[in-house]
Amino acid sequence: MQLVARCSAALFLFYTAGCARPAQTPEAVVQLWQHYIDHNQFDSARLYSTELARSYVDFIDALTLGDSSEIYETRLYDLRCKIRGNSAACYFLIEGELGEKLPDTLVLRKVKGRWLVHQVEGFAIPPVDSLLPGDENLLFQGDSSFQ
Repeated sequence: MQLVARCSAALFLFYTAGCARPAQTPEAVVQLWQHYIDHNQFDSARLYSTELARSYVDFIDALTLGDSSEIYETRLYDLRCKIRGNSAACYFLIEGELGEKLPDTLVLRKVKGRWLVHQVEGFAIPPVDSLLPGDENLLFQGDSSFQ
C-alpha cells in the first residue's frame, strides 16, 4: 500500500527506486532528464543519456562545480516527439529569462529497448536569409555596404 501511494504521488514521468520501471516514452524521458539537469542530479541524468549527451551533462556538471544551490525548474511547453525507428526528435518550448518562449530540441535514441537523450540541440535561431518582406531595406547605423 505504501509503495502504491509513493509511486502515485510522484509524477508519472519520474522513475524512483520504488516504482516498477523507468520512463518508457520519449516524452517521459525528456521530462525526466530535464528534471535531473535542473536539480543538478547529473549522475541520474547520465543514466538517461548516450555517450554523446553525457559529454553535455559533464559540461553542465563542471559549470556548477558541485554547487547545488542553483536549482531552476525548466517548464517544457508543447512537448511533441516524432519517432522514426530507434530515433526520436522531441520539440518543445522553454521559457527564456525575459519570459519569452524559445524553441528547443532533444534527439533521443533507443538503446537496448530504452529511450536515451542523445543530442542536445539548443534553441533554434532563424537563418539570416529568412527576412520578412521589406527587411532587405533595413540599414544599421554605420552600415553603408548596401547602398
